[in-house]
Amino acid sequence: MSTRLPMFYPREIIELFLSTLAVFLVFAGEYFPRSILEGLVIFFLSFIIYVPHELAHKFVAQHFGYPARYSINPEMFFLTLLSAIPYIPIKFIAPGAVYIYAIMIDKETNGIISIAGPATNIFLGLVALIGGGPLGVYIASLNGWIAFFNLLPIGPLDGLKVMRWNMPLWLIFLAISFWMGFLV
Repeated sequence: MSTRLPMFYPREIIELFLSTLAVFLVFAGEYFPRSILEGLVIFFLSFIIYVPHELAHKFVAQHFGYPARYSINPEMFFLTLLSAIPYIPIKFIAPGAVYIYAIMIDKETNGIISIAGPATNIFLGLVALIGGGPLGVYIASLNGWIAFFNLLPIGPLDGLKVMRWNMPLWLIFLAISFWMGFLV
């Protein structure tokens, strides 16, 4: 018997929007949009590097039958907003996360759910590179940086779960994201 999980929970879309707004403020504090059009471009970039990553985790978890919900983490949201202050050298972009409601998830399933976010960033970055131009390179670089950061094997980040599941795959994705985020 298959149970159908809700695609989105109440307030989830609002929390994704607020998180995207916080990410936008970090980038806007760094690049100071000079027009509404530049502001819209920065908002679009904020959306394209953050929301697909989180939704990939959510939808893959739901594919495996786990209830999953994006939610703002108040402390992390505050840190993201703090890093939006211009000239603060360290930028922190993690206003929330996808929470999976399960008692136990096996190592392989957890690894697959965890790699979904960085894989999405890498895919979007490669598509942007194929599209070419300075904006494409910039989108690729941002997506590579987000994937690389998330693949670091520390704490609750994706990298530790992926590394424990499949070390060679983790190394490949880490290398691609490093190349895309720092060398392109």
